[in-house]
Amino acid sequence: MNTMLSLASDQHNISNKRLALQIICEVGPLSRAEIARRLRLSRPTASRIVDALEQAGLITSVGKSQPTGGRLGDLYSFREDAGCVLALELGTREARLAMAQLTGKIVTRATRVLELEARENVLPQVSLFINDTLNGLGKMRPKLLAMGVAVPGVVHLQATPDYIDAAKIFHGLNNRPLRQELEQLFQVPIAMDNDVNLAAVGESQYGCAQGQRNVVYLFVGRGIGAGLILNGTLFRGNTEAAGEVGNIVVDRANLYQRFGTRGSLEALASLDRLAEIADTASLPDGSLEDFCRSAFASAEQARALLGPLNEYLAAAIINMVATLDPGVVVLGGDLFELPYARELFMQPIEELLLPHVGKAARLEISQLQGDATLYGALQAAIDIALNVGAAGGHV
Repeated sequence: MNTMLSLASDQHNISNKRLALQIICEVGPLSRAEIARRLRLSRPTASRIVDALEQAGLITSVGKSQPTGGRLGDLYSFREDAGCVLALELGTREARLAMAQLTGKIVTRATRVLELEARENVLPQVSLFINDTLNGLGKMRPKLLAMGVAVPGVVHLQATPDYIDAAKIFHGLNNRPLRQELEQLFQVPIAMDNDVNLAAVGESQYGCAQGQRNVVYLFVGRGIGAGLILNGTLFRGNTEAAGEVGNIVVDRANLYQRFGTRGSLEALASLDRLAEIADTASLPDGSLEDFCRSAFASAEQARALLGPLNEYLAAAIINMVATLDPGVVVLGGDLFELPYARELFMQPIEELLLPHVGKAARLEISQLQGDATLYGALQAAIDIALNVGAAGGHV
């Protein structure tokens, strides 16, 4: 079978399992026939899904359906002891964790500042954070089925073993097989990817990009990056560094400039650049939040101060839309969480896009905001749990 068709088939299969599990949790107990009807699946397809979920220990038969003149069917309910999945986001400021049922419903969250610069500190600190959270649930501690881990930097999944390239961000994470280390420690399957890639997944599954098969998630913080979903599949590229759009050149003069550890676009349009603009503005000293409030109070001042930054971001988005033809471009990251981000950044960018790409792609500010990556990591964990199953075989 063609590899891309095989991947699409696998993802469709996992999606159907997830939907079946969700509807059993929300409505159940349900029969195979009712699951087929509600999900608009054929009876054989619904039966295969039910068999797989039952074999994986995620659902169980709890009786027979009410008589309607035909043969009585088994009713299936979600097993409360089936377990949970865990998402871990290792950020530049703090680590965040969430546990959820296989339907995506979050049952607990935690945040902790971790010191990830020293290589020897990473596993002990991450392990302690996870175990403290699990132990905090006491007798309610569920069985852990799978984990999804989001990290800054490029994750080289095709390498053996896979490893993280995070030299510019965390020396403690750089060039190490963290996924395998955590799998050995916790004895569960683990999915790991770049934080912006997983933010794109989060918005596609739970946020403003639901139902879209072609999505650009543009993260603008201290760095700039993009998560790309094309034809329903996360696009990683030849060297698995697709989406490193902080390096996009939007002015020919930048071809001859060097920006140190920053890319060209990052130097011109990141949160650090906004801080530089705020420092040179004749406004009272304050935070970036204060700066945005002051800029919003004066439309003319906002255009003068923020015009170039918005123009550079618009140029980058125009190039991505013209090249990738997405259905939606989601704007995420710290820049778009500032006060009046819609008025100061999104709307001016949208106006700049119109003459060049029209309304080819919808422009949206992230619905999940700072939770997009965490939800994407949860989804990665759910997918791997449904694909592997509690028994360790393919579902």
